[in-house]
Amino acid sequence: MIYLDVIPPFEITLYLLVIVLFLLTGFLNLKDLKKIRQDKWTPQDSVALILRMFFYAFLLNLMLTLAIDAGLLLLAAARFPASLQRVLSFTLTPLELSFGMLVATGVMYGLAKWQEWYDLIDAEY
Repeated sequence: MIYLDVIPPFEITLYLLVIVLFLLTGFLNLKDLKKIRQDKWTPQDSVALILRMFFYAFLLNLMLTLAIDAGLLLLAAARFPASLQRVLSFTLTPLELSFGMLVATGVMYGLAKWQEWYDLIDAEY
């Protein structure tokens, strides 16, 4: 709960909204793929599909956080150049969190891709 003091509620809402939407899409996709490939589907395929959704959710979160923080920095530089240092420290923590989560899920996604977990998911119908 330390991050609640540092990250503004807007960015927490952004994280939750994007992650929930990607997970909802992943679970709906999972349900359809299980139905289509019921004879070959394994729990490993389910984990791989949800892992992919987490990776894309954190990638979108990083891009949105970068855009928002760049806008805040440009606004602070244009209006109040003296407060740029304060705004910079305010924007770095969400970027570090987003980048850290992207790297963590990216490593897991890369390992799963290397182990060929996505062959059944990416196969043509």
